[in-house]
Amino acid sequence: MAAGARPTLYVIFNGQKIPVSKDEFVIGRGSKTADLPIKDGNISRRHAAVVFQGGAFWMKDLGSTNGVEFHSRRIDSKRIDEGDVYQICDYELRFTYQ
Repeated sequence: MAAGARPTLYVIFNGQKIPVSKDEFVIGRGSKTADLPIKDGNISRRHAAVVFQGGAFWMKDLGSTNGVEFHSRRIDSKRIDEGDVYQICDYELRFTYQ
């Protein structure tokens, strides 16, 4: 892989595999503001984002009301590793580089 090249990360949500194609990939309720819209009143308009920074992808909570969980612990920011599964309200987001 060339220096500065970004690996391809995919989010698996509701049986769909969606490529994370930008440096800030927003997950939230807003169909216009989110790259991955989830229509649920418990989810904030801009709930969380997958951010590419320093050569790695990070899951960041964007100050949402209900938060982002990883292994049942609420996180503000965590580096995304192969196979990570995050919970946003009742939804599971699984990440893979394959």
